[in-house]
Amino acid sequence: MEFHLIDFIEHTLNIVVLFLLLRTFLYQPVRKFMRDREAKFAQEREQIDESRTEADTLKAQYELSMRNAKLEAEKLAEVKLRSAEHEAEDLRKKAKQDAQLLLTDAMAQAATERDGMLTELKSHTAELAVDIAEKILEREVKPEDHQRVIDSFFDKVG
Repeated sequence: MEFHLIDFIEHTLNIVVLFLLLRTFLYQPVRKFMRDREAKFAQEREQIDESRTEADTLKAQYELSMRNAKLEAEKLAEVKLRSAEHEAEDLRKKAKQDAQLLLTDAMAQAATERDGMLTELKSHTAELAVDIAEKILEREVKPEDHQRVIDSFFDKVG
């Protein structure tokens, strides 16, 4: 193999031209594509970080809202419980008043019935006493005598 300077220069020139062509038409667009791709990924990372920050903020607001809702529900339950206790106490008082009223009415009715029965018993006793006295005396007693015996009996009993 012989060494020819022209072949060497030709090959070198071919390599330089090929290098320049590859650099211009292949390396530069690929490099630009890679830079654009990296920029796009960086932008997407920023968007993801912003979305994550926004999601964290929303989560914190949600948790705060849930805590507030829980506290409000507890307060509402406590108010309802107090209201129910107050209502139950009112019902107990009303029931006690109603029972007292029923007891008073029952006692008044019992007293009225007792007085009626005592009056009836007095009347019946007086009639029996008159009948007995009539049989003892074997005569008819006049109404005035009858009333006098009743009055005297009640004075003694009464």
